[in-house]
Amino acid sequence: MSDLPARLSEHFGPRRPVFDTVLRGFHRGQVSALVDRVLADDPALTAEELRATEFDVVLRGYDRTQVAAYLEQAVDLREGGTAAHGPPASPDGAAEPPEFDVVMRGFDRGQVAVLVGRYLAGDASLTAEELRATEFDVVLRGFDRTQVTAYLEQAANRLQGR
Repeated sequence: MSDLPARLSEHFGPRRPVFDTVLRGFHRGQVSALVDRVLADDPALTAEELRATEFDVVLRGYDRTQVAAYLEQAVDLREGGTAAHGPPASPDGAAEPPEFDVVMRGFDRGQVAVLVGRYLAGDASLTAEELRATEFDVVLRGFDRTQVTAYLEQAANRLQGR
């Protein structure tokens, strides 16, 4: 059961976002306050305000890449688009999100989430070549590179109709 309003749970999943705490990240209280406004569907909160939001960088803050990916989804939703974290589907058409293992050194989770989100949302501008050629940063505690690469290859094949 979702703890979010139906309109928002369609785009952000059934629960509040959970961000990793990192050595130097965004101020947790500031991020939480903004997430509260997004999840409350505050009509005064505009896409421009979301884009212009800056957080203090502090010790033991929220992962900056994850927060930025979440804000990008919130901006898309405010502008009438679909959030990249919308109801996911796997390349074989199932209604399940891809699950990648988190490994010591793997692909940046925020970057992977944005690209996979575009694929799952049916972004017409996304090509099979882009899925195959995209390079992600390698970071600590990232998604397993082999799993992500295999998933993106399946997605590219699906886009090409194979």
